[in-house]
Formats: sequence, structure tokens, C-alpha cells
Amino acid sequence: MMAALDTKAEAKKTLGTVDYVESSEFAQGILPTKKDVIQNMLYLLHPKRAGQAQRSKEDAAQLLAELLQEHWLFCNLYTIATQNIKKHILTVYEEFSKLYQSRKRRKNELFTQKADDFNKRSEQLFDIFCTDAVTREKLEQYSGMKMTDMEWKFLEDQRSERKMYFEDFMDKKQMETIERRRKVESLERFRRIAEEEREACKRKGMTSNRDEQSDEDVTDRNKDDPCLEHNKGIGDFSHKAKRKRLSPGWITGTATSTSYSESVPPECQHIRMSIRKVRPGFYETFDKYENC
Repeated sequence: MMAALDTKAEAKKTLGTVDYVESSEFAQGILPTKKDVIQNMLYLLHPKRAGQAQRSKEDAAQLLAELLQEHWLFCNLYTIATQNIKKHILTVYEEFSKLYQSRKRRKNELFTQKADDFNKRSEQLFDIFCTDAVTREKLEQYSGMKMTDMEWKFLEDQRSERKMYFEDFMDKKQMETIERRRKVESLERFRRIAEEEREACKRKGMTSNRDEQSDEDVTDRNKDDPCLEHNKGIGDFSHKAKRKRLSPGWITGTATSTSYSESVPPECQHIRMSIRKVRPGFYETFDKYENC
């Protein structure tokens, strides 16, 4: 938990007509708004709060992302990954910083309108809810805590009128900080597992499609292959089996087998005596066959 804030040295930045005052924590029992996020960033980036010369925006956003995630889990609401929360924090804070830094040199109607629009949006929920149903169900399964109807209603209220209050918040906040962080880290690990399972399913589907395409290609190539005509009457082989049987030796007529070589004399194993000469016995046999 952040150290207690010295109210006499509070940092304050005014954008338009709205003050943004640094804050070390979030309001209890409700979900933080974008303004709450900005005010906590102001606290974390203050040199005296950082305990060092200057804390980077990246480090501040990382700390705040973890605190936001814990805060939502107190309400039994599942969030997006910590790194994605961090990106959202930096986006909102950068937008605020650019408007604040240009406030003096851009005092015109257009700037006033932009500042007013931003201030209005800053009162809205800083929404980091996990909308992916598959991932959320995995997180509920791993943690053993499903969201109830009342928690769904609380989330919808925080997105709109913001009149509801999470009554059990203080009881849950009494949990040890180590236990809370352990739960967050555990859920992040389970989230990675769920994402890896999803990616594995995608890869499996892509592999299956490639195999089907490969079989189709083999079929197309074999349609006009005269070497396969000889095998049509030899059982119902798959295309892969036919390809395996048609080794280069069989196609060129130079292959031999152990049983064949042993049962047939060498001089009778081939029709040709050489590349230019056919054995005489072939024609004699052919003539006998024609005269039958």
C-alpha cells in the first residue's frame, strides 16, 4: 500500500475548470474512474512519493495496474491482463498530459471544448473488465469464484449511474497483501494457460487444414499418373499408401525383391538384355499367346 499522503504538499493540476489532485488510493466500495487513475499517477510520479529522483511513467503505470487489478478482484470482477491495463493507463495519462501542457498557449474555444470533453469522460469508469467470455470462464474455474448476478449488476451500475456500493469491500480488503498479490499472480498464470490453449487450438486447426489441402494436391497429381493404373486392381490403397509403394525403383523397373530374385534366374528377371535389345524369348512367348 502506498504511504500516507501529506495533504499540505499535495500536487494539483488544473485542466479547464477541473482540479486533478494527487491521491494515494482509490475510493472504497466503488470502481475507479479515469480521473482516479490520473490522480494516482500524479502521486506515483511525484519525486517525493517515489523515494527517488524520478519514477518513470512505465514503472508508475505498472504499479498502478497491479493496484487496479487487486481493487477489481476485491469486488470479484475479473480484469484484462496486467500489461494491457498498463497500456490503458499510459494512454489516458498521455492524453491528459498533452492537454495540460498546452493549456496556456492554446486558450481558445477549440481547446476549451477539448478540455471539457476530456474532463467529462474522466468521470467515467476506467473499464478493465475481461469481456472475453472464454478467458473469463477459465479464470472463474481456476479461482473457484464465479461472478454472481449481483456483481454483474454492480459492474453495469459502475458503467452508468454509479449509485451502488460494494458492501463487502472492507472485509475483503483486510486480506493480507501477500495473499492478494499471490491471487493476482495466480490468475495471470491461469490467463496465460488459457491463451496458450486457445493458440494451440488455432494451430491445430491450421495444421488440419494444411493436411486436407495436401491430400487434395496428391489426388490431383495422381489423376493423370499412368503409373497408378497398374495398382487399380490391387486392393483399395489410400493415396499416401500408393505414393509410398511407387518408389523410384518400381517406376524405372530396376527394383528387385529377395523372394523374386531367389525364384527367377538372373537372365529371366528382365525383358531387356540391354537398353537396345529385348530378349528373344519375349517375342516367342508373345507369338504363342496370339496363336492360342
